[in-house]
Amino acid sequence: MRTWIGIACAVALLTAGCSAQVTEAGPRITARPDGVSVAVPVQVTVDGLPAGDQVRVWARTYDRRGQVWESSGEFVTDGVGQVDLSTDASTGGTYTGVDPHGLFWSMRLPEDEQAPYPLLDADDMVVLLGVDLGGATVARTTLRRVVREPAGQVLPVAEAGLVGDLYLPPGTGVWPGVLLLGGAEGGRPDPAYAALLASEGYVVFGLAYFGLPGLPKTLTRIPLEYGLDAARWLADRPEVAGDRVGLVGTDKGAEYALMLASSEPSRFAAVVAHVPSDLVWPGFSVSTATQVSSWTRAGADVPFLRWPSSRGALSAAAGPAVQSADAYEGAVASASRWRLGVARIPVEQITSPVLLTAGDADGVWPSTAQAQRALASIEGAGNSSGTQLLNFSGAGHLVGGVPDLPTTRTAVTYGQVTVETGGDPATTAAAVRNTFSATVELLRKAMPRGRG
Repeated sequence: MRTWIGIACAVALLTAGCSAQVTEAGPRITARPDGVSVAVPVQVTVDGLPAGDQVRVWARTYDRRGQVWESSGEFVTDGVGQVDLSTDASTGGTYTGVDPHGLFWSMRLPEDEQAPYPLLDADDMVVLLGVDLGGATVARTTLRRVVREPAGQVLPVAEAGLVGDLYLPPGTGVWPGVLLLGGAEGGRPDPAYAALLASEGYVVFGLAYFGLPGLPKTLTRIPLEYGLDAARWLADRPEVAGDRVGLVGTDKGAEYALMLASSEPSRFAAVVAHVPSDLVWPGFSVSTATQVSSWTRAGADVPFLRWPSSRGALSAAAGPAVQSADAYEGAVASASRWRLGVARIPVEQITSPVLLTAGDADGVWPSTAQAQRALASIEGAGNSSGTQLLNFSGAGHLVGGVPDLPTTRTAVTYGQVTVETGGDPATTAAAVRNTFSATVELLRKAMPRGRG
């Protein structure tokens, strides 16, 4: 089993030992619940301290590269020498205000370190928590947060022309199936997100659609038939209940998801599109002279909206992080009504319930405007299954995925280009917690539970 640290005692590399508490009667920091899903809210409390003293509560963990992530909050103990991070405000450190999750999303690396993407590729995350008084650490504890249930399975898939991984919940039986699509980073979708969805009782097929051997090298001319074949393959698995599956996509994967659900509506029981597009855009890593569609249908390019810039939205040379949302907005503003109509995804054909999520400070593309147009089209067609848009003011591009991971690093690399995803870290972190809960709620309402 892979963890951020491997085993809990490895946090001793950062401290003098591996004991959870200093003394029973003295200062104590408690974090609970321990050893449960990362999606479950956490309560961190401190007691046994002098009343009215300034204390620093901190957290540390490792990523898979062995880099240390750290966070802290500053508090004043109450009249009985206690601090409760669920109700007490931090006045300094890496976050301020009342936020029981603040120590987790505000973790950061030294400025000269490179954050991995996706950040978490592990079965669980072990966090060392401590409290400092007068510059000295007086108590510490560890907290393990589970991403993949130990009894679950991950099966590599390389058959029927498909590439990806199949995530099975613990136990035996049949469960609803979910097809998971990653974004423009390519390769396999975030394994942490796939594993966490599987732990909620779903067979999750994390489908790679470019960037791996046997698949297109770039996000260009990806067949719609490939995604539809994957949905059929998943529904036919003996572990999967029913003949319809859920569909969850992020970024370009959300664009792909809306294309798939529009092409074969009866195949999908529910659709979740994190920061989606209602338009088809060109494939990445191409110049204006050779712009081609991201997708094909029956071997022909799906019509798309061209970028007016000679370099395209994400094809600039390597350099500092850039925001590309303006390029997308400019392309929409300068396009004729006919061009927009040709490039529009016919989302009104979707018959299943749909959840759209977006952040209005998205630096990658204008996901709020794109999601609003998609919502209007679906609702205008009278979709009786229900459509919901969760739009978060001040949040950036990374509003979908695993809750309580750090949101302090917002630059994402697409090939040779580094894009600033935008948004306030605290707001984006709150959005992720909301979107995960809403995703699970939609899937549970729309899909049979099967026999566990």
